[in-house]
Amino acid sequence: MLLSDLLKAFTERNTEEIRTLFQPEKLSRSIRGTVLHDPIDELPYEPDSILILTGVRVSEQIASDALRAASLIGYSAVIVKVRGEDASQLVREAQTHNITLLAADDEITWQHLDVILQTIVGSQGSVTQSAIGVGDELFTLANSLASIIGGSVAIEDMDRRVLAYSSLPDQRIDALREQGILGRHVPDMERNLAQYRSVLAGQGVIRFPEVSDEFARAAIAVKAGAKPLGTIWAIEKIGGITAEGERLLLEGARLAALHILGHQIHNKLELQVREATLRSALDASLSAKEIAYRLALPAGTVLSLVGFAATPNSNGTAPLITHLGHEISQYLAVFRPDAAITTTPRTVYVLLPGGDSESVMRLVNGALAAIHIAFKDQICAAIAHTSTQPAELPSMRREIDDILRVTTINSDLPTVAKLDDVHARVLLAHVADELMREPVLRHPGIEAMLAYDLENKTNYADSVTAWLDAVGDIALAAESLFIHANTLRYRLRRVKDLFNITLDNPDDRLAVWMQLRLVMRD
Repeated sequence: MLLSDLLKAFTERNTEEIRTLFQPEKLSRSIRGTVLHDPIDELPYEPDSILILTGVRVSEQIASDALRAASLIGYSAVIVKVRGEDASQLVREAQTHNITLLAADDEITWQHLDVILQTIVGSQGSVTQSAIGVGDELFTLANSLASIIGGSVAIEDMDRRVLAYSSLPDQRIDALREQGILGRHVPDMERNLAQYRSVLAGQGVIRFPEVSDEFARAAIAVKAGAKPLGTIWAIEKIGGITAEGERLLLEGARLAALHILGHQIHNKLELQVREATLRSALDASLSAKEIAYRLALPAGTVLSLVGFAATPNSNGTAPLITHLGHEISQYLAVFRPDAAITTTPRTVYVLLPGGDSESVMRLVNGALAAIHIAFKDQICAAIAHTSTQPAELPSMRREIDDILRVTTINSDLPTVAKLDDVHARVLLAHVADELMREPVLRHPGIEAMLAYDLENKTNYADSVTAWLDAVGDIALAAESLFIHANTLRYRLRRVKDLFNITLDNPDDRLAVWMQLRLVMRD
């Protein structure tokens, strides 16, 4: 559904539920659903959605910041309540960032507004509903059940997230149901947990009597064979649920199972497409245009690439990379379902569209904390530079590989690192690669010196390294070697005579030092 169609639908309702504060000249943006958002929380990555901005005053800077962030992500519109305040600054922000700004009537509740929006969008056959990503079918089913049973109906998954809910104007509803719809999740209460256990363990419709803060409910488990997929909860009308209502709940559970299974299969296929796309993007075998199309990346989206790799334990055993990939996928499914992830023999790569560096760092640290029990301290993470160009993903991957190459074998380096954190080690690693590819570049005197030390139990290589490490300070270098300064001077003179190693020229010192650093570390 297009935003222009939504505004037209509100005009045809002939009410003042929504008025326009600013709209760009072109209203071709599509609408996927709605997002109820408190700016205290991180703004979800839901492009083409309507942001319902709750808990702020239009004159506050936090409202402007949220609108700016919504524009960058690609939201279609932002809805606020003016409440008699000066909204001119927020309107100017909307004009600057070319995003539609709407004002809701002060008297309408956010929950009621969300239901109206969902109803209008759903009537036009939207692809997804709200931030959950479930199609119209479950919402239609919830409304059908509510029309017979008389009270609000909610369809939930196994994590008690509200997948769909009824939105009939005369349905019976209580505060607990409103809270679940607004938060898209049923509140965590001990009584709720006991009720869920009863429903999932029972057969058919399970009924719960009215208590002080909630109406009587009828519930049924949604299952595919013996596998539970979720639950349906219906608030009963006064006088209780009828036999017809119970029969409809049984049929509704069967239909909901078909839709939820279909949605899961669709999600699995989508994840496979995203995984294959990211793998090809990292291998430079897809064009930037094709990457953006397959991953649904709006132009200008900031891309962050993160890599995870395992390190060996004291016994030399490293965790299975497939196990790591699975655990990271499970974490991202909850906190960043928009991420793309692919697993290679050595590394798990994660592409995060949108978000600043701080949010990426929080996500990485959160993922490492979540999988710590399974992997202890055997996982390192690398974060590449950000870019708005999908064509840069191969170079971002190389950066990730460089970082993990040094952090996974050096325990003194950070567990989570960017290139700036380990630049010197990465540079030395590349120098080592070049010396391996081109042996002629190696200084023959260094190999001769190392062989001489080994055969004669001398310490010329250690002496040269200590002097270079001390930047030519004879006293400091001699002290680190526990020898007299004159002894060190003698050794440095002999290096020239025995191995033809010249230390007078800065370029020669640098070349010798780099080779010795690489050899001595090994």
